[in-house]
Amino acid sequence: MARLVISTVGSSGDLYPYIALGLGLRQRGHTVIFAVEEGFAPRLRAEGFEVRPLRGDVGALLGSHAREMVTGADPFASLRAIARHYLAPSLAANIALLRDLCADADALIASAGQVAASAVAELTGVRWVTVALSPTIPSAWVAPSREAGRLPGAAGRLVNRALWTLGGVGIARASDPPLNAVRAQFGLAPRHRLLGDGALSPELTAVAVSPAFFPRPPDWPASARVTGYLFWDIPSGWREPPELTDFLSGERPVVAISSGSMGAEVGDAFADFFAASVAAIHRVGARALVIGAGAAYTEDGPETLRVNYAPFSLVYPRCAAVIHHGGAGTLAQSLRAGVPALIVPWGADQFFHGLLAERAGVGRTLPRRRYTTERARAALTALLYEPRYHQRAQALASQIAREDGVGALCDAIEARLAQPASRQARVGALHEREGG
Repeated sequence: MARLVISTVGSSGDLYPYIALGLGLRQRGHTVIFAVEEGFAPRLRAEGFEVRPLRGDVGALLGSHAREMVTGADPFASLRAIARHYLAPSLAANIALLRDLCADADALIASAGQVAASAVAELTGVRWVTVALSPTIPSAWVAPSREAGRLPGAAGRLVNRALWTLGGVGIARASDPPLNAVRAQFGLAPRHRLLGDGALSPELTAVAVSPAFFPRPPDWPASARVTGYLFWDIPSGWREPPELTDFLSGERPVVAISSGSMGAEVGDAFADFFAASVAAIHRVGARALVIGAGAAYTEDGPETLRVNYAPFSLVYPRCAAVIHHGGAGTLAQSLRAGVPALIVPWGADQFFHGLLAERAGVGRTLPRRRYTTERARAALTALLYEPRYHQRAQALASQIAREDGVGALCDAIEARLAQPASRQARVGALHEREGG
């Protein structure tokens, strides 16, 4: 059995899929150690995991730079803030901490955003697996924008590749300089698109997305595979409040609203989003379930219920539709539940997720900057009363129910560990194109 280190960064929603993976690996007899920020340690220890704290505080980032990330017109603003104010300040310490922790580990399993992982793999030669929650590896077969998707055949593939390249340039300019400055402190060469596809493992990059929702493109590198969603969101000891049970049992339809696990940490940056959403829900004749809004929404009423936390896996199947930001984990839960979604992206990969949901026929997208009560009402009317959305969502949910993302990923990790790997394979670039 192997000694495995799992490390990720970000919010609680970014952590949950890795808890699912950790539980699956532990059930197979492996020793699993989590290396995460101190704030997540109690949750992991409650599930019986050993935890080694890393530096960083995502809550501090959200509290100080939420408006910069959420309300700006620059699509790369969130990546810039994450790189400069969250990842870079603690990166040197986290590289050192992970390097020491991996000295006796059989493999390091890291999220795509854990940029310390590539540095540790280069410094130590430890086996390294990337688990990505978003399918944002460039492909000529996948249109990254709504406009590009209208071109057929070879012309469309040419445009797709060009747009992925341009997007990569934007990612690199927004996030590479401060991160590569830290890598240089360890004598490491710069990597490109560190918050894109430039720091993914060349041994195994598992994209934890349903293959029914996103089939693997034919031009992805051999090391990249689509393994399925990793579901976990019910902490030990959680019990459903009676008022939530009663609300969800009412006769009138319920639409749930959230901005992911970060909603309560960003002050009033989402206040207008929640207010517009609740008003739109009431206008279409439904009731509003507000999840994790914190101080961003505090109004009560017979048609609205506010809860600090509720597992999406238990709530979403009892809703008629959901409104969310398009985060990877939240989208996965809405697809699993088989309910249409109104996606309101504001940064990072959320725009791409919204686009994929539209193409799958399971949702609509309204960018954060254009989100109003009237536009939300029109979108919700379609999602609730046009049967095609519900039918497609139910069909996709049936396919996802037959998948075993945790099992498939555990199989892939064990198969990779059973194979020899050269030092060159461990530290090489995923696309063998570190120059850009």
